[in-house]
Amino acid sequence: QYRDITDRSKTKLEMIKLNNKLQEIEKVAKIGQFYFNDKTKNFTYKGFSGVLCNNKDYKSIHLDDYLKIIHEDDRMEFNIWINSHKRKINDTPFEYRILCEGKMHFIRVKAFGKNIIDNNWVTEGYCQNITELRKLDENLENLTKAVDYASEDIFAINEEQELIFANEQFRKHHQIENNADISTVSINNLLVNENIKTKWLNLSNEFTSLTDIIKYVTDKPFPKSENILAYDFFSYLVRGADGKKTIWTFGRDLSERIIHEARIKELNQIMTTVLENIPIAISVKDTGNEFRYLYRNGIYYDKNEKITHHIVGKTDFDLFPNDLAITYRNEDLRLLNDNEKISYATDSVDINGKKHIINKLKLLVENGDNPPLIIALRWDVTDMKKMELELIKAKDKAEVSDKLKSAFLANMSHEIRTPLNAIVGFSRVIADTEDAKERLGYYNIVEANNSRLLQLINEILDLSRIESGMMEFTETPINLNSMCLEIYDAHRFRCTNNVSLIFDESDTHLQITSDKNKLIQVFSNIIGNATKFTHEGNIRFGYRLKNDEVEFYVKDTGTGISPEKVGKIFERFTKLDNFAQGTGLGLSICKSIVEKLGGKISVKSKLGQGTTFTFTHPYVTQKEEQASDETELNTKDTNQTSFPSNEGQVILVAEDNESNFKLVNVMIGKAFKLVHAHDGVEAVTMFEQYQPELILMDIKMPNMNGLDAVRIIREISPDIPIIALSAYAYEEDRKAALDCGCNEFIAKPISQTILLQTLKKYL
Repeated sequence: QYRDITDRSKTKLEMIKLNNKLQEIEKVAKIGQFYFNDKTKNFTYKGFSGVLCNNKDYKSIHLDDYLKIIHEDDRMEFNIWINSHKRKINDTPFEYRILCEGKMHFIRVKAFGKNIIDNNWVTEGYCQNITELRKLDENLENLTKAVDYASEDIFAINEEQELIFANEQFRKHHQIENNADISTVSINNLLVNENIKTKWLNLSNEFTSLTDIIKYVTDKPFPKSENILAYDFFSYLVRGADGKKTIWTFGRDLSERIIHEARIKELNQIMTTVLENIPIAISVKDTGNEFRYLYRNGIYYDKNEKITHHIVGKTDFDLFPNDLAITYRNEDLRLLNDNEKISYATDSVDINGKKHIINKLKLLVENGDNPPLIIALRWDVTDMKKMELELIKAKDKAEVSDKLKSAFLANMSHEIRTPLNAIVGFSRVIADTEDAKERLGYYNIVEANNSRLLQLINEILDLSRIESGMMEFTETPINLNSMCLEIYDAHRFRCTNNVSLIFDESDTHLQITSDKNKLIQVFSNIIGNATKFTHEGNIRFGYRLKNDEVEFYVKDTGTGISPEKVGKIFERFTKLDNFAQGTGLGLSICKSIVEKLGGKISVKSKLGQGTTFTFTHPYVTQKEEQASDETELNTKDTNQTSFPSNEGQVILVAEDNESNFKLVNVMIGKAFKLVHAHDGVEAVTMFEQYQPELILMDIKMPNMNGLDAVRIIREISPDIPIIALSAYAYEEDRKAALDCGCNEFIAKPISQTILLQTLKKYL
């Protein structure tokens, strides 16, 4: 029997080819088949899913074992899904995760039929390994989120200028709701900025190939967002499979960069201004490029370093003399090799020939991966060095002064105790002595020591005034001849029998304007010193006019001053002889007074032959009548200190100290009737009660001080003579008393002679 099977063979071959194609497709798509027996609970796999099977052979696994390799979060749902096929077929695919050979796979299964085999339901379907697809989906999802949440504006349009994509930032700037359909939005309706609109209208025509990227910057792209200063856009062309063109655009906000660059520019300007004006020469060199200059400001301290042309890119050999350039290069090489900063001071001369002391500092600075930089600093320390030297001198002087002060305190203790000892001792002896002549001698000793103690206190007060810078001067017209006569009368009795005081009279009409008391103090100090060291011979003093100044002098024939002490004679606490009385302040005070008056003081001396002190005063002519008044004032008879008894005249004495009142009573109580007020309040009350002819007013008193009492009394009686008596002996104290209404001012301790002279003037 013959039969033609050509068609059947062709069909069979065609089916084989189709089956092979199907297998290749399954391999690429990672698809396999499965059968599930409801009765045996076995899964049977074949195909190329890569999970449990990867060929045409069948493999089986029980449902319980299969559930164990399914992800625990998917097991229950998978069990429900597989059991739902007992009654009907569900066309909905089901996805779950499965762990196979140490890797997690995503499986998609779908049942497409069920049969009854051997009275058992068998569900048939396919399974696909979609792990790679899930990864692609996740990547796409992440990319979409990244694009959507990017800080840049990202959007795309088609050839019809319709918006087909817009991320969140773009929607925000153009006020498009997140749920709005952007396919209905035209880009031309969004572009309010004419610059961008013109750019976009011509943009599609500018592309010539898919590799083209068009960049452009637009200022103020969003009118409703004033804080956005500028945007940097770049666009590129994408052609789809259908041949249609899509333009994707990315926009970046440049506001922060613009602000940052403006701030950097401002800081650079500030830094440049600082570097160009700071009194430090600054330079920077590149060690990796032959030590060429990268920067140098315009400060120079050496005439050899004066550079008038551009120096960036130059070396020291291009700028300086060869020997100086070699010195700089050797320093740079040593710094580079040792990596230890170089610091030293050197002398320098600027272009004006002025000498300076310059500090120099060189150090290495790391420069990332590049060769290090050398920074050189130079600054002028001339004034600082001078200050250091002055501080050292001041320190040495302070140490010497401290030692001298210690010696001064020791001397002061001795100087104070010596006259006090005589005063206390002879005061008691006077009380016990009946012989009047002997008592007068003791009194003279007490008086001399009183004067010495008062002089000591005045020197201490003057020192305090000088150190506080508060020494005041009261200038009045002075007839020099009359003043010197007063000095002569005051000092002639202080010289010993073998020493005579001589006043060399000069121009009797010569006069100056100065502080008379201060000049007398200078003369008294110098003459007083001369009496200590002159044991025979004479002490001469006087004045003479030389050019535009008056020269005063005191010359003695005493022991003289050793050469090593002549230069220190005017320093504080310096004594010529430790055995002689004195605090070591007198000549220092004299120097300060003379210099304050505008003059100079000097000394010449030969040991064993004598000493000459000279001091000067500027000469300014005065009116003749002023001099005559001064002469008349100073030539009054100062010896008439007696006062006729007049017990009818009442003097009010305002004094809170009982001893001081008793002293005044002893001095004038026999000639006047005295009434005692213990404070300022009593002084005012007793003035109205007794109507005295004169008031002696103490300044410092309880309840009401003397100045306030004087002001009240002056309102009652403008004419009553008021004499201020005070232990405050400074010039401002005298001025305050006179300003408030006192007629005279007498400083304590009170001299009986001065007190009687003053009373005689007003009574």
